[in-house]
Amino acid sequence: MLGAIVGDIIGSAYEFNNTKRKEFHLFTPRSKFTDDTVMTLAVARWLCGNKEHRKETLVRHMQELGRHYPMAGYGGSFMRWLYNPEPRPYNSYGNGSAMRVSPVAFYAHSLQEALGLAKISAEVTHNHPEGIKGAQAIASSIYLARHGATKEEIKSYVEEHFHYDLSRQLDDIRPTYSYDMSCQNSVPQALLAFLEGANFEDVIRLAVSTGGDSDTIAAMAGGIAQAFYVIPKKLSSYCYALLTPELRGVLNDFEDLLGCREADPFNIERFIEAQNTSNTYRQALVEMQQGHKQTHWIWFIFPQLKGFGHSAYSQYYGLADTDEARTYLAHPLLNERLRKITKAVLLHGNMDVKRVMGSSIDAVKLKSSMTLFDVVCPNDIFEEVLKMFYGGERDSLTLNKNGL
Repeated sequence: MLGAIVGDIIGSAYEFNNTKRKEFHLFTPRSKFTDDTVMTLAVARWLCGNKEHRKETLVRHMQELGRHYPMAGYGGSFMRWLYNPEPRPYNSYGNGSAMRVSPVAFYAHSLQEALGLAKISAEVTHNHPEGIKGAQAIASSIYLARHGATKEEIKSYVEEHFHYDLSRQLDDIRPTYSYDMSCQNSVPQALLAFLEGANFEDVIRLAVSTGGDSDTIAAMAGGIAQAFYVIPKKLSSYCYALLTPELRGVLNDFEDLLGCREADPFNIERFIEAQNTSNTYRQALVEMQQGHKQTHWIWFIFPQLKGFGHSAYSQYYGLADTDEARTYLAHPLLNERLRKITKAVLLHGNMDVKRVMGSSIDAVKLKSSMTLFDVVCPNDIFEEVLKMFYGGERDSLTLNKNGL
């Protein structure tokens, strides 16, 4: 179901600012998870904790998790349902049923089970026949893709059982397609994006470039594409990092249940790759031992939180939060290297930190990095740097960023 989350996050920046081109930035400062992700994870939590798969339990999980994220972008009818003490389905045929259905297809042991669970997951809100049909069409496509069906076989199954017209091309639909949240006018577009796409990223680009409800179309297409292709690490790790610790926990639990949990969901290995390229870490260590930074490496040697810079490096190497910082320190080689180069900085207590770091900007970045690691590993070497060069003061922006 991570494919649905990736699609949601990439599409979120273009939902109300549509692009009709495939060439767009996959991630922007506006990229975020929406209600699509929250409700997908609510369905996953339901599957993890209730083998009977009762509707009442699903409703509870959807309301509990949904209320934790009140600004996720729910529609008006769903918002009222979310806070209703006696929630009832409201005969919707919107694509909310199809956007959240992907976990059932990864969980199910048969096509019939996938269809049955999709029906239950839809009916608690979207009990209109079209709402149920949309959820089942996406779920069956994912299930078939998981089990080796070809695109033509998936297309034929959907056309035969759900009567969606999949004969058109997105190039023909795109020019006149506009915002439409109904299953009948967004599920086919998601299916076509999957059918036309050459790989996972291409599927997402096609889905978003369709326009309209781009995050949901991409979420639906992404769920199918995950079952057919491999999600590129650069996409999965970036989106994983944008989730809250709570949502990551739900995802981890679901993947543990299925036995498919990512070994390195944050892609911490990206730091090793950067540090090893052209012996960059060795050069950085020499510069710190000599007391004068001269080359460009700070974001992947002294990592800071994402959001404090606008460069490509800051976006790619910025840490999501304290969870990712702990994961960084848990890596034996990165832990060893960070401590070694931090000790090198401490050799120059008689110097101005701006001189050591080569600029006032990088001196601030060092303070930010040391603050972050001091939070996750207190009373350690990182605190010594703060005391030596910054009067023991932590960086306030870093503390405020994650409510530390």
